[in-house]
Amino acid sequence: MDTEKSVMNPFVILFRRGPDFPATDADNRRRAAATGVWARSLNAAGHRLDPRILASECVYRGLQHSDASTGAWPVTALLFLEARDLEEAARIAGSHPAVRDGVAVEVRPWAPPVPFSSSAESAR
Repeated sequence: MDTEKSVMNPFVILFRRGPDFPATDADNRRRAAATGVWARSLNAAGHRLDPRILASECVYRGLQHSDASTGAWPVTALLFLEARDLEEAARIAGSHPAVRDGVAVEVRPWAPPVPFSSSAESAR
């Protein structure tokens, strides 16, 4: 196997749930069961999924631009994962069971913040 091809990189999937998202108890149970099967198969394949569900309450600070003011669907969940490249991460995101229910997904590569360097600050 080519070593270059097996290197996994970090990505995040942002989930945006639209206003017509089906959210009955039966819908939630069906989606949770399907998502569990989906996640176990991806974890077994080495993609190391790490999900985060966001609470509905939020506070905006700074610029007046916000999801609420622009009409954009709010981000409702984040899923950190490892994939070989952006194409593979997008394929994984598109296969999430919630996508069939009208959830929009956005995939981005990510990296930790650049460490603060006191020498860079003193050079100013």
